[in-house]
Amino acid sequence: MLKTIHVEIDPTGHIHVLEPIPFKLEGRALHTLLESDTKERDATTAEIKGNASRALRLLASPRFQHRPKANPEETQRHISAIRDEWNND
Repeated sequence: MLKTIHVEIDPTGHIHVLEPIPFKLEGRALHTLLESDTKERDATTAEIKGNASRALRLLASPRFQHRPKANPEETQRHISAIRDEWNND
């Protein structure tokens, strides 16, 4: 039976699987190369790098460092109260 998995080949020729493989890898394979859309790949890479950069800036920001911290016990009590309200309806 033929099975298809989504992979990406980096510039060095290494293959990276882009999704979990739901079967045991053994046997033979046929390799089909699809035409690469460089503009789309570059835009996606830039977006990922931009998002990571923004996330790192947020984590390092004074606003994030001095954010209010919740009391874990109080949070658990609140969750339990909401859960109990849901079950009683």
